[in-house]
Parts: sequence; C-alpha cells; structure tokens
Amino acid sequence: MPFKARTSEQGSSTPRMVELLRLVDLFQSKAQVRLVEHLLQNRHKVFNQAGLARVLDVSPSTVARIAEPLVKSKILLFERYEKGMKIFAFNQEEPAARSLVEFYEKISGL
Repeated sequence: MPFKARTSEQGSSTPRMVELLRLVDLFQSKAQVRLVEHLLQNRHKVFNQAGLARVLDVSPSTVARIAEPLVKSKILLFERYEKGMKIFAFNQEEPAARSLVEFYEKISGL
C-alpha cells in the first residue's frame, strides 16, 4: 500500500508516493510461494512463462498473475520477446531480492 512521504531533496517539501514492499505482496498464495521458492532455488536461470507453469503445475495465466507483484517490486525481471514469448529471471541486483536470498538461505539451514 503506498503512503505519502516528505522528501528533502533540494529543499522540496512536496509529498511523493513511495511504494512499500510487503511480505503479503510476495506471498499472496501457495502458488506464489512456490514461484518465489523455485526462483530462489534457480536464481541463475531464465524461465519462460509456459515452463514455469509446467513446473508449478498452474496455468500460464496464473503465472502471469502471481508474477505481477514480483515484477512490480523489481524482484523478478520480465521481458516479452518476439511472437509473445514471456521471459522471467530473478533480479539478483535488486536489494530486496538479495535480502530474500539471505532469508531463504537462513531458513533452509534450520
């Protein structure tokens, strides 16, 4: 949920909208949790939408729906290639994604 925050950039006091990354956005459903876990386990790979649907045992439209918040938060990179192929990759450069990796590695070791 966005909230208004004040910014002090160059003395400006104009409110701006800031998007917060919330856990509920990343873990909305069991399918989305499975997607996040699969991406964390295979973070150096690139996937197409149909392949993810097969692995997760969901429809391609479900993959599109559950991937949307991850793309919006920049944890998941998305590209559409010729003939409509949709490609996804874990964004290892994003600080939130790196934090997710650290968290996943910690809980995997329990």
